[in-house]
Formats: sequence, structure tokens, C-alpha cells
Amino acid sequence: QNKCIGCGACIASCPYDARYSHPKGYVDKCTFCIHRVKKGLDPACVAVCPTKCMYFGDLDDPKSPVSMVLKNRKYKTLIPEAGTKPHLYFLI
Repeated sequence: QNKCIGCGACIASCPYDARYSHPKGYVDKCTFCIHRVKKGLDPACVAVCPTKCMYFGDLDDPKSPVSMVLKNRKYKTLIPEAGTKPHLYFLI
């Protein structure tokens, strides 16, 4: 944040479309609401989703709701060949 000049180059080049221009003039990305997660809460997008189609949790815990969903459903990730070990899965 303190080094960002707000040019938007990283927004244009991000293959995941994960960057956005913050109202305070710098570029930012989703942190999965780490401030909420540290308090034991879900990220805001998960908490307010009216259809409950979003899941969040510990992928290392095989009994967590998110692990159970991924175990039982087909899913895709963005650009798997990049080897970035994504933590965002799209159910299909």
C-alpha cells in the first residue's frame, strides 16, 4: 500500500482478476477478510451470501465443510498450470 502509485499495471496484468483499485488510491486484493477470520468469523462475502453458495474453511481439515464439499463435488481452479496452489475453487 505505501509503495503503490496507483498506476493500475498490476490490475491489468493479474491473470486472476484479483486486484482492484481501492478508494484510497492504491491497488489492493482480497484477503478473505483476514481480520474477520482471525476472530473466528467467515469472510464477509460468505456471511452475507443469500444463497449460501460460498464455503470457507480449513482445507487441511478433512472434516471441515469446505473439504467435504470439495470431496463430493467436481470443481475447477483458475490457471492450474501456473502451479500457484490456488485456494479458490469453483464448483461445477
